[in-house]
Amino acid sequence: MIVRMKKVTIVIKSSWMDDVLNTLGKIGVVHLQPVTPPENNTIVELKEKIQLMGKAVSIIPEKFVKDSPPSFNEEDGFILAKQLLGLAEEVKHLKEEIKTLEIEYKRLRVWGRFDPEEINRLKDAGVLIRLFRCHKKELSKIPEKLNINIISGDKSTIYFAVISKEKDLNIPLEEIEVPISGMDEIESMIKEKSAHLQRKQNEMSNLYDKSLAIERALIKYRGALDYEEAKAGMGREDEISYLQGFCPESATEGVRKMAGKKGWAVLIEDPLLDDPVPTLLKHSRWTRIFQPVMDFIGVTPGYREFDTNGIFLIFFSIFFAMIIGDGGYGAIFLIATYIAGRFYKNISREKIILFYLLSITTIIWGAITGLWFGVESISRLPVLKELVIPSLYSYTQESESNIIRLCFLIGAVQLSVARILAAARLYPSLTALAQTGWAALVWGIYYIVRFLLLNEELSIIVFFLVGYWVVMLILFGEQREDGFAKGLLRGTTNFLISVVTGIGCLSDLISYIRLFAIGLATREVAIAFNNMAGDIGFSEIKSIVIAFCILIFGHTINILLGAMSVLVHGIRLNLLEFSNHLNIQWSGITYRPFKIQRL
Repeated sequence: MIVRMKKVTIVIKSSWMDDVLNTLGKIGVVHLQPVTPPENNTIVELKEKIQLMGKAVSIIPEKFVKDSPPSFNEEDGFILAKQLLGLAEEVKHLKEEIKTLEIEYKRLRVWGRFDPEEINRLKDAGVLIRLFRCHKKELSKIPEKLNINIISGDKSTIYFAVISKEKDLNIPLEEIEVPISGMDEIESMIKEKSAHLQRKQNEMSNLYDKSLAIERALIKYRGALDYEEAKAGMGREDEISYLQGFCPESATEGVRKMAGKKGWAVLIEDPLLDDPVPTLLKHSRWTRIFQPVMDFIGVTPGYREFDTNGIFLIFFSIFFAMIIGDGGYGAIFLIATYIAGRFYKNISREKIILFYLLSITTIIWGAITGLWFGVESISRLPVLKELVIPSLYSYTQESESNIIRLCFLIGAVQLSVARILAAARLYPSLTALAQTGWAALVWGIYYIVRFLLLNEELSIIVFFLVGYWVVMLILFGEQREDGFAKGLLRGTTNFLISVVTGIGCLSDLISYIRLFAIGLATREVAIAFNNMAGDIGFSEIKSIVIAFCILIFGHTINILLGAMSVLVHGIRLNLLEFSNHLNIQWSGITYRPFKIQRL
């Protein structure tokens, strides 16, 4: 449920600004909306410090986070963060230098250990040593009169040196430039830089132990930034200042009493249509389960839109089950969820319950379709075969058309629910009737899709449903407060545009076939890997090990692909198709009340 909000305007003497902000920060219920753009040098400086400390915190391994407070002041956190980032940069450069030296060392190994300075001294004495690399077949290109020393080689390539006093000697082979440093020198440099790297890493570890000071300083600076932005965002007229914001309706009485106690002038009113009202969601035990998914996606409904968590949870569970498709995989998810809940206490209760629900729905879908790790014989076991719905049994040809029909039915139900909810929101406006027309069109398209894709007979009810949509859309689709006749005229003239939107409904409904397609792909991949393992056989220990590895690898890949498909397709059907029919833009502002952090 989206909590009802009130717009709050507080007018004070400019000299009271700090007092009003401290008081509101203690109450912690007012989401402040800047009256003027909050910009000044202090804010810029704080943002830079917060960015730096946030970067420092992000590189601290989780195992170094301490629960006990440090023995020094939190003000040192910013200095520690700068030191940590400086060390991190040094470590990065040292690793790059060591890697470059190791590559050079590997390149020089084919030439053996030598001192480049000796080659240069011989050059000054008139003796030239040149290094070459060539294919074994190219040795014939070397003039016989030359003195060559083969240094090393492999199956196809030879590395050799030519010793001569002639400066203009022409050899048509790849010449290698004499390196500046030899292997001994590079080896020494690698050891030196590795020791330097170890010292810097030890220094970083010492700073990791002080990570709590950095985190506490980051919290403090964020609070200071909120305070400065709130102060800079207040409106000013001579000796008078004012601020605006929004707070839950249930908290307005506390704000009003505080204003009376402090002597502030306060106006509490309903927000206007164009006000940027933040969204505060109040979840029930049921709808809270889906919130981790919404947090992962990072979207918030607008204040005047719908809280769809409950509906999304129902349909997302179905989508998850049909996309994963395999009861065996559902059992793996169930076991993994139990282990995670048992041994990882930092995982939220909502996430654990959500994955229990998704695991169970997947097992149920696998049971009624008879799909267990892609092995048909498992579905014929005494207990499991009783759970199978014959018309949906995965290993029969006719089940495919039945599952496709079910996908379209699920789509029609979800999209029509969206239209009915949209109608309820518009009631008692006449345009609510137009939304019932759109719901009727969804079901008309449902029968049309079955006719087009499944070759079923076109039901006569289609004409009544589409006709109802046409009538409702023309009569009520464009009704406003300027009279029924003008709304009727607008509905008639805009009808062709609505027809185009109606065609879009057709594509929306057809898109639900992805539930069947991805589930089918999951099944076929499982069967393919099972067949590969079966072809290798289980007669010998070696073949058993190989077949077992193929099964583990194949089913692991299949599960990962299924999980990716859930993220792409399962969420898409909710956020795009369903949301479009419910007219949700997901452009909401998250309710973030002004609070003063106390360390």
